[in-house]
Amino acid sequence: MGFNQTRAQKAIAATGDRGVQLASDWLISHVNDPCLDHTVPREYVLYMCPMGSFQGELADFWEKSLSICGWNGAQAYFPHITLCPFFKADDCLVSYIVEVFTQMEDLLHKAPGDLKLEFYSAPNFIGLFVSDKYYKFLENFTSAFASKLKKAGISVEAHKKQLHMTLAYQYPQEKHDQLLKMAKEINLEADVRWDIRLYSRDPRTGQSEVRRVIQKYTPQEPDELELVDGDYVLVDPKEVSNSKDGWYSGTSWVTGNVGMFPGVLTSRTAETWTWVLHRSLPVLFPDRSVENATNANHNNVLVNLDEDIECLYAKVDKKPKNEAPSPAPPTTRPRRLYVVRHGERVDNVIGRDWVDQCFDNQGNYVRKDLNMPWTVPKRGNHLDFVRDTPLTEVGMLQARCTGEALKLAGVSLTGVYSSPSLRCVQTAVNILKGLGEPGLEINVEYGLFEWLGWYQLGFPFWMTPQAFREQGYPINLAHKHYISSEMLWKHSDESVEQYYNRCSNVTRYILQKHNSGGNVLIVAHAGSLDACTRQLTGKIPRSRSGFQELVQKIPYCGICTSEETISTKKWQLVEPPIPSFTNGTNRKGDWKVMLS
Repeated sequence: MGFNQTRAQKAIAATGDRGVQLASDWLISHVNDPCLDHTVPREYVLYMCPMGSFQGELADFWEKSLSICGWNGAQAYFPHITLCPFFKADDCLVSYIVEVFTQMEDLLHKAPGDLKLEFYSAPNFIGLFVSDKYYKFLENFTSAFASKLKKAGISVEAHKKQLHMTLAYQYPQEKHDQLLKMAKEINLEADVRWDIRLYSRDPRTGQSEVRRVIQKYTPQEPDELELVDGDYVLVDPKEVSNSKDGWYSGTSWVTGNVGMFPGVLTSRTAETWTWVLHRSLPVLFPDRSVENATNANHNNVLVNLDEDIECLYAKVDKKPKNEAPSPAPPTTRPRRLYVVRHGERVDNVIGRDWVDQCFDNQGNYVRKDLNMPWTVPKRGNHLDFVRDTPLTEVGMLQARCTGEALKLAGVSLTGVYSSPSLRCVQTAVNILKGLGEPGLEINVEYGLFEWLGWYQLGFPFWMTPQAFREQGYPINLAHKHYISSEMLWKHSDESVEQYYNRCSNVTRYILQKHNSGGNVLIVAHAGSLDACTRQLTGKIPRSRSGFQELVQKIPYCGICTSEETISTKKWQLVEPPIPSFTNGTNRKGDWKVMLS
């Protein structure tokens, strides 16, 4: 696009390696950054961060301690466990670092159960320390990550301190007892899911006090800095302590511009607001609820900058000076999650003995009804179709019509995910045909399978993603499953509440993979419409009877739509953009009735 290599690589690294458009926006907004061509490597770090109710407990402590006892060293970051010191890497290596980090996901499935934290306090420190069992696991994880990066010449030192979460430090001694009392009120048994996150920062950030813009300011003199909503200003701490008139010299995080600004229009905030989140991996599949794990209203504590970064750069004046203003950027649309039930299934229409009717002893398929599919996928054993049934011809029509309707409604997708069931994959394929997006690939996610309580008499044998791909289905073989099929069956005694938690966690995992924007489609089962969205929108799981009553009301290719509010990042159910597909029953015919 005309940018030189140094600038392009700097922009990609500074925006988390999340696409050309965002990197281009960053470059245009930094056109007057005096450090734009400096080849100073970014600093990276691994943090382990809590999600769920425990996150809320920590956020409440952060807010309460700040309001009562004032600023302390812990307030400069969000609650976390540091897994390694900051390490430096050239901008050209950002994609390699992200790829190595993503490859570590399988190791996280070997986590040794729940992570236990213990209180510890010293005269000027209050924190939570990691138990020995988990310390060894996390140490091995970081060592494996470091050894892979070493191949590219990136040096990651081992963490020399006992792994811990700092609650407060660098505070006046007289505040110790009060802070300790508030810290002891944190419920360490609260529900939690841990994520390991890869962050990076501009090296200038670690040497600065970070101040958030709370009021706009238009420069009156050439040496003044413009303050815009959503920006942060990096300031030398000496500027703040030595200023006599309340004006500071600072650097804009959004533009890189340097200038004087009135400090009263800013407030001190956490350094982590200016960090870039590259990727996040869940440590393990929790047995406990993590209701509202990503929607807790504590945005001043847990920072996820990449959620807002596109909107932020859209606000920046990107035109060079003395040029005519550019047209206003398009309004950012809230992203949507579409959850669709599969289409009509063969066994529910033809009968559960349809396999016996249509396959001979050699496993050859013969169509016995016009609503049966023309062909079925080749499998090692045709009896696998008994518990993993295909769609009927009407089911495929339902799915294709659903896709066509979504296209007419102007819906576009950035990601498609499907339960491993054959009927769901076939539904997703036909929706994409109707939608006219053949380039999209389907991510098979085992965690989207329906409630395991319905499979006490035996589990289905699914086709593998590779087997689907070999038979022409557009399956993404590179997708990393949140839950493997083996792990899923270990929870065969799953309760309805656990089913809701599973679907909620998988849904949040999927949305996190697409947190830079765009709509996501999930194709699964009748219960999925509720299970994938209920906790996402802030509600608790239904009872078993309530769940079983609900699924009876979901039609084939029924659709549920959840929309994220841009300002609050909260999700709510909204009216789907298309109507449902209704068709009548048609009993099986027999020409011999004419002989009677």
